[in-house]
Amino acid sequence: MIVTILTFFLLLTGLSSRAFSQELMTASRFQKIATTPGDATPLLPKLAAGSPLWTNATVSVTLKYESGKTFKEEVPQTAKTVGGEYIVFTGQSQFYHQTMNSILTYDEKASALRVYGLYGEVVTEGTIVYDTDKKIYAMSSSYGDGFKEIMVGSYSDTESSDRTLVYTNGVLIMTRETKCRPVAASK
Repeated sequence: MIVTILTFFLLLTGLSSRAFSQELMTASRFQKIATTPGDATPLLPKLAAGSPLWTNATVSVTLKYESGKTFKEEVPQTAKTVGGEYIVFTGQSQFYHQTMNSILTYDEKASALRVYGLYGEVVTEGTIVYDTDKKIYAMSSSYGDGFKEIMVGSYSDTESSDRTLVYTNGVLIMTRETKCRPVAASK
């Protein structure tokens, strides 16, 4: 999953990208980054070292709830880079009836990749670790009132796939499986 933002905002505010990246990720900051136009600034090497970056992709999502309910959808996804420090993924979910963004960045303090999501006014944060030799990755995230997500995935030049276990207060409530494939540019 290419799990799936900043120079214009930085120019307007006069902040350096380093100063901006050290700020706490709030809902307001998330929105500012997500709505900043993409640019061509080269990505930080540690951010670029993960899975391939596809600017247009299709994500197949399967949600399997412990109650037995299953939901599937195909989500078109775009990606842009901002200030060389952020990758913003945007998809239109029919299940959640909204545009969904996620932001991937490299946290120098933690020496780890961080992924952020925004659900209402709640910012979720996950830590991602890549093994670029084996082309696999893992993510862990805790948020809200007792939610925890654990994901493992793999990628190639043509596909990324992962499986996420979602727990509430230690009880498995859902399994999410995704496959992400680049969309070929039309000629």
